[in-house]
Amino acid sequence: MSLSGNILATVAYYDALDQPVTSFEIWKHLIAEEHDSARPQSVSLGEVTGMLGERDMLDRIAFQDGFYFLPGRPGLVPGRIAAEKIAVSKLRRIRRLTAVLRLMPFIRMIGVTGSLAMKKGKGDSDWDLFIALRAGRIWTGRTILTGFLHGVGKRRHGNKTKDRACLNYFVTDDYLTVMTEDLFSANEYTFLIPLYGRETFRRFELKNRWIARLKPDFLPTEALPLWYLQDSKATKSFRSAMERIFDSDVLESWLGEWQKRKIMRNPKTRQEGGHIEATDQALVFLPNPHGPRVYEQFRKRLGELRLKG
Repeated sequence: MSLSGNILATVAYYDALDQPVTSFEIWKHLIAEEHDSARPQSVSLGEVTGMLGERDMLDRIAFQDGFYFLPGRPGLVPGRIAAEKIAVSKLRRIRRLTAVLRLMPFIRMIGVTGSLAMKKGKGDSDWDLFIALRAGRIWTGRTILTGFLHGVGKRRHGNKTKDRACLNYFVTDDYLTVMTEDLFSANEYTFLIPLYGRETFRRFELKNRWIARLKPDFLPTEALPLWYLQDSKATKSFRSAMERIFDSDVLESWLGEWQKRKIMRNPKTRQEGGHIEATDQALVFLPNPHGPRVYEQFRKRLGELRLKG
């Protein structure tokens, strides 16, 4: 597909997420709408901005206050600006919590995903966290982390969602490849904000180079975000001490069997269309994944744009 087609696909996809985008974001997250196993050719920011200024493009997408979106959706722009302010406030709170969570045993990486990572904050929204734990200790690490967050009132459960951690994605640090290699996952994990665990995050990006088949300008992160927390000798020492206390194969095995039984008893585990995984390498709880709905809306919008062409 041509550059103009890929730009239209990108604007259409983020419109399906109610997200107007800047020219820089279109370039950074450019979607190769038609792809094969080979990596499509990347393009420059100048090429994207040049194409956005052409008459044919201006007739098919709208522009307001530095943002591009589909016609008839001007309300997305003030909505995004307001949502970014909320997101920044929430990210500050998550960073403060991460300063404590990195002390938990077997933690190797903490990241923010979902709408908050895209700076789409809502006042009552939770915090989707991506957690990597040391291989062989996923059950122990998850139990301690969940118990701590529940004890301090920061674990999402039931109707308690506002400013609470949603623990729906755990992996071990030797199992970092995203399981579903589709457009929704590519978008989800290019927006992931690492809060802690630099080396594990770098390996995560390298393990998921398949994203470049869908997003040709995808490159490993060079500059860590403002929210990132460095480890120190004190935090390393405390975490190591905690790990020596809980580093038990017997405990890991017992906790694994107990949690697997609990997960299998949960009705959401068998919910049609859900994605639930509970293994010694990954604990993923997505009973209502958004990917299929977003993709359906994306194809509808893109089809309408092509008809206009």
